[in-house]
Amino acid sequence: MIGGGLGNEVLQYVEEWIPDRSYRSETKFQNDLQEYLDQRLNESGGMGLDIGLGGGSGDQIPVKREHGSVNADVAVGDDIGIEMKRDFTNSKKHRLSGQITDYQKEFPYVIVVACGISDMDGWRELQNEYGGPGGIGMNQGEVHFVHKKKENFGKDPSEVNRDGDGPLGGVL
Repeated sequence: MIGGGLGNEVLQYVEEWIPDRSYRSETKFQNDLQEYLDQRLNESGGMGLDIGLGGGSGDQIPVKREHGSVNADVAVGDDIGIEMKRDFTNSKKHRLSGQITDYQKEFPYVIVVACGISDMDGWRELQNEYGGPGGIGMNQGEVHFVHKKKENFGKDPSEVNRDGDGPLGGVL
């Protein structure tokens, strides 16, 4: 089951990722995450997946931008679609809801990443509507939400306050 292997690994890496800085465009955040995931999954050997897609197998895991018919912001293989939002506001909720629905048609696993949130109401409503069960890990069909706090951008992981908001201030 990929959700128990690659899905969990990618979710963990997305939670650990800290943007290098506060970018002015969503595209820069996408590039930053793509590079980070590619390095973690392919150059560092991953966590040793049992599905023949990476880790100890020697195979490389493609980490792509604007992939598939939905133009996923970042895609890991053909199974994990990542949609990113910069400075998410409540007014962006309806569009993001439609994007999540489209992603679910194309990818078995979906991760939504907000790099800064101005209004938590819409974000929480989407989490309640689409979010997978509590706890870490992914099962097919689940959507996971990760919030990257602006005050952590550019910081070394050792500098980030781990105050119960998830790894490195990640998952809500």
